[in-house]
Amino acid sequence: MPVRRRELPALTGVRFLAAWYVVLFHALPGLAHRYPVPRVLATFLSNGYLAVGLFFLLSGFILAYTYEGQIAGRSGRTRFWEARFARAYPVYLLSLVLSYSFATDLHFGTRLAVLTMLQAWNPFNPDMAGAWNYPAWTLSAEAFFYLCFPFVLPWLSRRSNRALFWLTAALLAACIVGHTPMKGLGDWKHSAALFERVVPLPVLRIPEFLLGAVLGLRFLRDKTAQGPASRPLRVYPAVLGTLAVLSLPLGDWVSLVILPFSVLLYELARGGSGLAKFLSTRVMVLLGGASYAIYLLRLPVTAEARTVLSGLPSGIVRFGELLAPLLLILFSILVFHYWEEPARKMIRRWFTKEQMRLAPLPSSASTSPASN
Repeated sequence: MPVRRRELPALTGVRFLAAWYVVLFHALPGLAHRYPVPRVLATFLSNGYLAVGLFFLLSGFILAYTYEGQIAGRSGRTRFWEARFARAYPVYLLSLVLSYSFATDLHFGTRLAVLTMLQAWNPFNPDMAGAWNYPAWTLSAEAFFYLCFPFVLPWLSRRSNRALFWLTAALLAACIVGHTPMKGLGDWKHSAALFERVVPLPVLRIPEFLLGAVLGLRFLRDKTAQGPASRPLRVYPAVLGTLAVLSLPLGDWVSLVILPFSVLLYELARGGSGLAKFLSTRVMVLLGGASYAIYLLRLPVTAEARTVLSGLPSGIVRFGELLAPLLLILFSILVFHYWEEPARKMIRRWFTKEQMRLAPLPSSASTSPASN
């Protein structure tokens, strides 16, 4: 039977902040063009793509926390993959449908790769990663992580606390020295040059995911973390460290942000701090639930808003552009409630029925009165 562990609502709420940071990152060129943006703020916003690293870290943490001891054998791996497909694919597919106007000239092979979440797996064709719906390349990386996770988690679970400590140190070093948070599709100032320099292969980003998984296992073994939070003040140095690293002109060494990211995630999971309580409020949990749709639907929603506003007076256009982020949030909440969650439950029910249909019938001996 599945083990029920306490919920970590603050980690749901922080997903919205990470998704919104990415939205602001993509809005920076327009802001910088129209308004005098202070240098510190411009630097902070230009590093918004690093929130993807927080998503990968968070994904590994939550999956390890949820599935530790739950995956055994082929049937356990199959159930895990079914749950991940039901969780990820409905909104992913919706984003592709709404972004179809960006994909009219794609080759069949590229379309197939995007539909099967394989677009970022090809080291010989990095242009494919950003095809159709640009942010979807990160879901291609997540699909690779999901494929590996049921094989990696049991191995990690058998490691001692000491081994997990050294794994944490090694993965942090890999992320910082290897600059893995920067390997992807990002920098708006010279995206073409970055794209040519870095192939966004999932294997290059897996240190962040594995770091999150190791932290999730350490969190489960931390008896002080399972009770009342006793050190809420540790979350605030992590917040200040995150803001400092993201706001300073550190160049490639902005990958140091993985350190405060890790502390922040761990301490928010503990709860007890004012920030954790704020992120656990009903509104923030709702926004966190909608953050997946916010992240994937930003391009088609903003593109449609521009189409509707084109030709209108400049004052109305400017007001509409200011209103667009609010419309994105409201639309994403509707998607979360009326598409993402119903589709996930429907797919899970279908998988369950298929398992029951394909299960072997019990032998006559097992159903005889003597066997009862």
